[in-house]
Amino acid sequence: MSFFDPRRNDKQSRDLRQSSLYAAIPSLMLAAPLVGFFVGRWIDGKLGTAPYLTALGALLGVAAAGVEIYRIVKKASAIDKEKDDERKSGA
Repeated sequence: MSFFDPRRNDKQSRDLRQSSLYAAIPSLMLAAPLVGFFVGRWIDGKLGTAPYLTALGALLGVAAAGVEIYRIVKKASAIDKEKDDERKSGA
């Protein structure tokens, strides 16, 4: 069983999973809009519609990053709730 295995239930593994989820957020906030921007810019170059698809791609990248950040925070919150439940049960 791997150290990052979600089925592993020890305290250190949960803390590491939670912190690695939060650590992914800054790179996601940077990468998704940049990918959207460059894809939109490439399509603008092919179709000659500059700057509309570039702006649309960047906005879609921001939206995609927002959705993924929401999912990450939801997963990290579930891990936090798991820790709280364990603390309350005294295990």
